[in-house]
Amino acid sequence: MAEQFDAEYDVVVIGGGISGLAAALQATKDGLTCALLEKEAKVGGSSSFAEGHAAFESDEQIKRGIHVGKVEAYERYLTYSHWRADAAVVSRFVENAATSIVKLRDELGVVYEDVQITAPDQPEELQTWHLPQGEIAHVIELQEAEARRRGVDIFLSTPAKRILKEDGKVVGVAAQDSDGKAVTLGAKAVVVGTGGFAANPEMLDKYSKFNVGSKMINVGGPGNTGDGINMLIDAGAVPSRNIGCLLLFPFMRDKAIVSETNCAGFQPYLWVDKFGRRFTDEIIGLNFGHAGDLVAALPDGHYWAIIGQEQIRKLVNVGNEVGLGIYIYNYAKLPGLAAEIAADAADPNRTNVQGADSIEGLAAKIGIDPAVLAAQVAEYNGYCAAGVDTKYHKEAKYLIPVGEGPFYAVKMEVGIMISMGAMEIDDRWRAIDADSRPIPGLYVVGCDAAGLWGESYSLPIPGSANGFSLTSGWLAADDIAARIAAGELGKVAVPA
Repeated sequence: MAEQFDAEYDVVVIGGGISGLAAALQATKDGLTCALLEKEAKVGGSSSFAEGHAAFESDEQIKRGIHVGKVEAYERYLTYSHWRADAAVVSRFVENAATSIVKLRDELGVVYEDVQITAPDQPEELQTWHLPQGEIAHVIELQEAEARRRGVDIFLSTPAKRILKEDGKVVGVAAQDSDGKAVTLGAKAVVVGTGGFAANPEMLDKYSKFNVGSKMINVGGPGNTGDGINMLIDAGAVPSRNIGCLLLFPFMRDKAIVSETNCAGFQPYLWVDKFGRRFTDEIIGLNFGHAGDLVAALPDGHYWAIIGQEQIRKLVNVGNEVGLGIYIYNYAKLPGLAAEIAADAADPNRTNVQGADSIEGLAAKIGIDPAVLAAQVAEYNGYCAAGVDTKYHKEAKYLIPVGEGPFYAVKMEVGIMISMGAMEIDDRWRAIDADSRPIPGLYVVGCDAAGLWGESYSLPIPGSANGFSLTSGWLAADDIAARIAAGELGKVAVPA
């Protein structure tokens, strides 16, 4: 028996982040009717926290004399992922990402202020990070306004509950409106872009290689609990082998991203694990994605950054080694660090920053054997004096001794922004079933979609997640429009 719908649309989009908004906007440009369901009280999701997005051979790069070819980007994604990425999906993304720039600038009025990299010494980083005025949050504002102007019905505080199918084809979505009432919306196609499962500790432990889901600090959207992924699986879609790909980074609990203590904690100086042992070349901090993966695998998922007055003077008077995007620029001085870190250490309610006049006293405060930490610091200082790190081979310019107190220990845990690459798709962003066939009318975009990722975020190609989200959204809508026009997904519907 056919489902009775409260309203019918050509397209229903689940998720109001940058990918869902891109899909909804393009659907209306293609002459389709569209509804967008967002379970939070506002659109944006984790994209609201992002700064820029990736593109290749864009006119914004060209006019700045930046040369990043599509072939170069294509090959970088595949080699970085160890060929776990889907070559067809990667190809369509890199071929079309520059068009996303044109669409946002020429159709929405987005102004691009710069195209940058993220870390000055990160090996082989491509200059692909297109930074719009007002960051991605402003892009989202413009997307939402234009979507409403074009007639997209945006339903806030309206979580989707189930993807509806008949005879193997998608026919709509069951949802719950802002008053708690069950509603059903008919659709010829459904686009899922719910931003992954970074805010769901159980799914983090189930799908990732790390078992510290409950300890991860979510700095992305609180609504990214994997709802869309579970709905897709219930509808017969297949999870990707790369479903556990996460964007992780070292981060201080209960601190803002602009905190200078937080910034000091991931500088490539001296890091020790919970037992007081140095465990890596700290230069990994220049690639925060790699650093996040490393920290998540440490005992209890954290390290202590051991900081003396030499490091503080360097950061205050000369500048940092690596910043935090546009929040703390690369090489920027940290003028408030000395006062902030001292205040943090003196705060009786804060346990993740401790200070002492001696290394042994510092060790006692953070629960480490004083003899172990003292030996590690002495060994490290020896490498600094020699200018050669024979243990982890850190570049000499980052070898700054920890010799003058007061000393501080800053606890850096695992922050998470997003999960990526959950569901298998084809190169038209259609969800794939267990027999490797596309499910008619079911599309997956943004961070819910696989294809671009291996086991970790492609930080040497900065802006990848948002570039992929923007581009996958409008490409999916174009494919839907073409299939509706061809009669493959049914006739154009009119909302009841």
